[in-house]
Amino acid sequence: MAASISGLLKPWTPRVLLVRWSRYNPYYLEPEVRKEAYSRPESELSAEEKEERELKKLRPIKAATNSTTSSLFNDPVLSKFINMMMKHGEKTLSREIMMQTLENIKRKQVEKYHKATDGQKGGIECNPYVIFHQALENCKPVVALASIQKGTTSSRT
Repeated sequence: MAASISGLLKPWTPRVLLVRWSRYNPYYLEPEVRKEAYSRPESELSAEEKEERELKKLRPIKAATNSTTSSLFNDPVLSKFINMMMKHGEKTLSREIMMQTLENIKRKQVEKYHKATDGQKGGIECNPYVIFHQALENCKPVVALASIQKGTTSSRT
């Protein structure tokens, strides 16, 4: 009896394997953070997706990393920008500054929108995230440098 119980529990117990940089054995499944994966009803799923959903009910799932999120407002470019703003590891401060900046952009654009005539309202963008991405596009260099190698020296022109 004890042998059969240990046989059932064996896949669930974490074991040390020779997998580099992993605390989970291959039996564990990867986490699914997309909300769309869970919002579809069972009737719309294919046979493979149904089988995968059944596996997720039975097998353990790895913990998601702290940078992984299922939020609709997650923006990797904005996260990278916040990390570049950060000084001395104060990410909360830089995130707060960025959110205040986006809020100020939104306020200014809404003021412009309400002051504008009906014909001009269509051309005013009120989404601060779109304005942020447009500003980043405007800051990118138009011409890229190419390195040319002559002999053993290389120069960027």
